[in-house]
Amino acid sequence: MVIKIKYQRSDLVGVYMKLTNSFCIIPHDTPANFYKSTKNELYDKIPIITTSILGSRSIGRLIIGNKKGIVVPYQTTVEEFENLKNFLPEDILIKRCDDKFSALANSVCTNDYIALVNPEISLQTVELISDVLGVEIFRMSIGKENLVGSYCIFNNNGGIIHPSVQFEEQDELSSLLEIPLLIGTVNCGNKLVGSGISTNDWATFCGLSTTQSELFVIETALMKKK
Repeated sequence: MVIKIKYQRSDLVGVYMKLTNSFCIIPHDTPANFYKSTKNELYDKIPIITTSILGSRSIGRLIIGNKKGIVVPYQTTVEEFENLKNFLPEDILIKRCDDKFSALANSVCTNDYIALVNPEISLQTVELISDVLGVEIFRMSIGKENLVGSYCIFNNNGGIIHPSVQFEEQDELSSLLEIPLLIGTVNCGNKLVGSGISTNDWATFCGLSTTQSELFVIETALMKKK
């Protein structure tokens, strides 16, 4: 199911939420309506953890993760790190990453098996991501955009890439990831689909200003076919 929500005055749901098949992380001072919508959809399925990262609410842009692990910025405080360790499922691996791209999720897009990574990210960081998340990694841009985590989003069912991508590249990416990919936008024409959407294999959240036609593409791309 695709849920349209708003975080305070922002439609950039993917900035404020990290959703995987094993857990969901949202800011500790999340507005009541945002928390209620999240809880209604996820509460009986996966744990919902509230925290900050680097003292910021922009959790969805600062950390990357999947059902196996989570990578946080090196500067994450001891309190924030311990909070995650205490409330994440026991089998989730959590590691710090020291990279010049502190907003790591802008540069990485991943599901449970494969990750696309900004080609400017260091090999040391690539190895860390591969080890922690247990994924095969491809360093590449998408439609000349290096910030692959901002301009695409995918789960294990399928994904969405921004409209500047040519059809040939769309087909190549789909073959590489072994999932269907659709071209789309969110929040009434915004190309930053990674910032405007948060998804796992059975739940997807997007901004309140997302149009019906965008919603159709999002649901078609990301939700498991019955």
